[in-house]
Amino acid sequence: MSSEAGTDELRRSSRAEAVAKRIEGRIAEQSLPSGYKLGTKESLRREYDVAAATFSEAVRLLVSRGTVSVRPGVKGGIFVASPPALVRLGRKMLELSGDSVSVSDCLVVRDTLEPLVAQEAMRHRTDADLAELRRLAEEMAAEGLSAADYLAANWALHRRIAEITPNQILRHTYVSLLEFVASRLRGVTADEPSRINPEGPAVHRELVEAIASGSRPRLDAAMEAHAGLTVTPREPG
Repeated sequence: MSSEAGTDELRRSSRAEAVAKRIEGRIAEQSLPSGYKLGTKESLRREYDVAAATFSEAVRLLVSRGTVSVRPGVKGGIFVASPPALVRLGRKMLELSGDSVSVSDCLVVRDTLEPLVAQEAMRHRTDADLAELRRLAEEMAAEGLSAADYLAANWALHRRIAEITPNQILRHTYVSLLEFVASRLRGVTADEPSRINPEGPAVHRELVEAIASGSRPRLDAAMEAHAGLTVTPREPG
């Protein structure tokens, strides 16, 4: 993939994430119940004024998070979903904790879980998983990224690594922490390429290749290098 094509793909992914967040915000603000019909794919695509591919990616993100469900047929469309019990529990714990939950505390737990998440990915990854991880790692290396776009690509890669494990408790706990940190840090990092750690793309490429290799020593070394990227909560890791 060329640098220009990679940048275009990342921009589409960033727009898809933005649309997903707007839909999530609408559901939360209006307290829409499970089963509520948000609209059809086409009506919502027009409402949010994005390309079909971008909206399809947004829907994929929302479905993977248990936020919406898609029903086919004449009476089908996109509906508010009832998230799995583990997702509801994780969100409720963070909501009840309120301001007592700090980004630094979440990062400590997230960083503790990351080696296990990576080991699970190495054990269960498929060729399709690896192709997607490599694509996401390349998006992080696209030229001219702002710090905000770099963070979005970073979170997308780590979420995709976590989605490989069949261990639902590990996956939902890790992703809930990742989303909480992302929500707190989104907009905090200055929108400047200079904020991007120059070693980050190479470290994440090696993390993906270590997962692909099936070598535990290589994965351990990749995770050690990755841990060295996170110096402060404002710097993506």
